[in-house]
Amino acid sequence: MRLIGLAFGTLLIAGMFAQGKIVVNNDEWTLSSTGYSHAPDADRFARNVASWFTGGGSGNFLAYTNNFGLTDTQLANTMANAGHTWTVSTAGTLNLSLMQNYDAIFLGGYYTNIVIADLIQYVQNGGNVYLAAGTGVGGAVNEAGFWNPFLNAFGLSFAPSYNGIGGNIPINSPHPIFAGVSQLYQNNGNSIIDLQPANPNNEVLVFSQGQGLYAVYIVPEPASLLALGVGLAGVAGLRRRRQ
Repeated sequence: MRLIGLAFGTLLIAGMFAQGKIVVNNDEWTLSSTGYSHAPDADRFARNVASWFTGGGSGNFLAYTNNFGLTDTQLANTMANAGHTWTVSTAGTLNLSLMQNYDAIFLGGYYTNIVIADLIQYVQNGGNVYLAAGTGVGGAVNEAGFWNPFLNAFGLSFAPSYNGIGGNIPINSPHPIFAGVSQLYQNNGNSIIDLQPANPNNEVLVFSQGQGLYAVYIVPEPASLLALGVGLAGVAGLRRRRQ
């Protein structure tokens, strides 16, 4: 009985493990008012991202930026209408203590008082991050240079130059963040590079002209805990058969 209890306890812990997720967009225009007007599917995309982050429930989100790509009214309305709490603020330092108050952090075009090491830890602890580049703030090299220490920790990278790709981009990925989305707008972003193509946890989902435009990362489940739980349950079953 003790082994069975331990096995189920281990499985319960594994089931409660929050998998941190990252959505990377090469460009910030997608969720701006201009992005909404050019490609109304932006509303569905924003809802899908939020739902993927929360597992379908309501979320408490922080847009830590002053960039128009994440501060326009349409995006705020989308989040509110979907039942989420949406806060736009750059008050205080974006450290782990602040991030832990939110289910997801939305970033792009603002580099002040962001503790990258804490942002990495936040995701590893089960937090979620949406990151958009291509903002032009500081130039392509500096923009990629600021965010790449974060992205590199998860097998991704921004290119240090803008890709010149603009307009409505066809979306043909089956990933849940693109459910019901046929096209999204952008205007000259930092292409996304997959540094670990063999790693199933990070993936570039959408390409145009050979350039990566959207990518995701998900923290892997604690497979060792699951294996231990299954193993303990098997041992317990064997002992019962021998009795």
